Amino acid sequence: MKKLLLSNQYGAWVMALMPFLYGMWLAPFVWQSCFLLAGWVVLFLAVYPFLLLFKGKNLQLYAKWTIIYITLSVLLFLPAFLYNWKILYFGIATLPFILINIYYVITQNERALNNDLAGITIFAIIGTGAYYFTAQQCDIQFLQVAIYPTLMLIGIVFYVKSMLRERKNKAYLYASYIIHSLILLYFFNQAWLLSIGFLPAFLRSFILPKLKITTKQIGLLEFPISFWFLSFLFAY
Repeated sequence: MKKLLLSNQYGAWVMALMPFLYGMWLAPFVWQSCFLLAGWVVLFLAVYPFLLLFKGKNLQLYAKWTIIYITLSVLLFLPAFLYNWKILYFGIATLPFILINIYYVITQNERALNNDLAGITIFAIIGTGAYYFTAQQCDIQFLQVAIYPTLMLIGIVFYVKSMLRERKNKAYLYASYIIHSLILLYFFNQAWLLSIGFLPAFLRSFILPKLKITTKQIGLLEFPISFWFLSFLFAY
C-alpha cells in the first residue's frame, strides 16, 4: 500500500479544525454532520498537494493526490449536500482567499503575514458553514463561530512568527504582546470563562519568547493550549 501524501505542518490542523468543531458544537447535530466533518478533513488533506502544484515540480505526483483527495471529499460531502446544499456558498466565499494562497506559493513567499491571514479567513468561513449547516441561520452564535476561534488563530500566527521566522524582528514580538493583551481583554469583556480559556495562550506569548525552545516544542505546545481554549469555547 502506498504511503499517503501528507503535510508535516501539523499545527495547521489545529487552525483548520478549531472553527469547524466549534461551529458543529453550537449547531444541532444530525448524522449528516459526520460526513460534513469527514469531507472537510479529506478536503484539507488536498490543500497540501494542490498548492504544491503551483511550484511547478513533481506535477504528476501532486496532481494524482489532489485528485484522490478531492474525489474522496466530494463523495463524503454528498450526504451533507443533500441535506443542505446552501453550504456550497461558504465554499465559494473562500475562493478569493484561496487565490491569495496560490499567489504566495507562486511567489515563494508562503510565510507572508497576509497569506496566514487569508488562511485564517478561510477557516473562519468554513467554521461558520459548519454552524449554518444545521442551524440554518446567521445569529449571535454564527458571529461567535466567526470571531472567537479566529482571534485565537490570529494570536497563534503572531506568536509563532515572533518565535521562528521573525524572531529577530522586535516589531512582531511587540505586536504579539499587544494582540494577545487585546484579545484577553476582549474575552474578559465577553465572559470571564473565555478569558480563562485564553490565559495559557496569553502567558506563553510573554514567557516562551524569553526561552530557548525548539521548533518541534513550539508546535507541540500549541496542541494542549489550543485544546484548552477549545474546551472553554465548548463550555461557554
